[in-house]
Amino acid sequence: MGKGKKPVMEVVGAEGCKCGGCKKPQSRFTFCGEHYEWFKFGLISKAGQRVPDFDKKFDHFTAYLEKQKTYKVA
Repeated sequence: MGKGKKPVMEVVGAEGCKCGGCKKPQSRFTFCGEHYEWFKFGLISKAGQRVPDFDKKFDHFTAYLEKQKTYKVA
């Protein structure tokens, strides 16, 4: 960095979700609500790309969601 130059910081605006093909607005960590859950579970990377073992992890994710539904019914 030269004298008098300020670091350039990327400003994230109100753009769409980072996950490929999603048109929903960003809500958390540059993802929409659904894709943020996918990111937390490890289905997509920080860049919004599917991980190599997406199919296996997606099966575990759907089983996890079904298990969560059974706990909420009372």
